Amino acid sequence: MTQRIQARRRRTGYTLIELMVVVLMVASMMAIALPRLRISPATEVQLAGMQLAQDLDLARTRALSTRSMARVAFNTSARTYTGYLDDDADGTIAETQVERDALHGFATRSLPANVNYGRGSASAVVGDASSGVVTFPSAKMNVDSRGLIAPTTASGTVYLVNQNDPTAVVAVAVSPAGNMRLWTWRTGAWQ
Repeated sequence: MTQRIQARRRRTGYTLIELMVVVLMVASMMAIALPRLRISPATEVQLAGMQLAQDLDLARTRALSTRSMARVAFNTSARTYTGYLDDDADGTIAETQVERDALHGFATRSLPANVNYGRGSASAVVGDASSGVVTFPSAKMNVDSRGLIAPTTASGTVYLVNQNDPTAVVAVAVSPAGNMRLWTWRTGAWQ
């Protein structure tokens, strides 16, 4: 009887079969969970659109709080946009390093790796008759010291698309009053 008890006490490890079963169970759970953790193309472009809307609103807010002009200039070929603030209150923006630093916000922001300026398979948003991907005049959103888009008729829209999925498109539309709306292209229509 004591030999059996001693034999049980000596056996303190796991068998190779038990370890293999545990490894297979963990691998199966990972195979199921990992694809769900990846960000979808639609979510990726949606997040980029939300970031762009926040940055445009920041430029507008800084123009209001400093009673100066602000600008966001879009560079579609470099996939970036840069914010500027009229630091010397001379009524012009020369897009200098000093003006970029004066915004105290995002300076120059690059779009995420799989996001680009573009419309993909989406049509223009409601009220946009243009065919461009950045419809502000000269690809620049100018905000005056009252927070209004300058010139007052220069509303605009910026379209973002996921490079891997032409149906994953968002648009940030800015009215002449500076109000912003984020549109999402879903099932063939803007929402």
